[in-house]
Amino acid sequence: MGWHDTLAAKSAQMGKTSAEFRAGARRKLKATALFLVVAVVVGYFVGWLWALLPGLVAAWSALQLLSATLIASRLEAIEKQAPPDLS
Repeated sequence: MGWHDTLAAKSAQMGKTSAEFRAGARRKLKATALFLVVAVVVGYFVGWLWALLPGLVAAWSALQLLSATLIASRLEAIEKQAPPDLS
């Protein structure tokens, strides 16, 4: 069982849904795009050395995007296996 599988199982126990992680992934996608644009603008006007800072933040945001997407897909698999709630 991988790290994202463990995180997905723990999130399911806490009552989190795949939709919540998909929404988080969308936010991270927007943040990644914004930081990439900022990096390009800073690189163009100030210099590429200064563009490394927003570029690193964009890379970190992209890693969080990937992680949230992987957890969401594993939560979807867990949700499909779970019996329907009949209450």
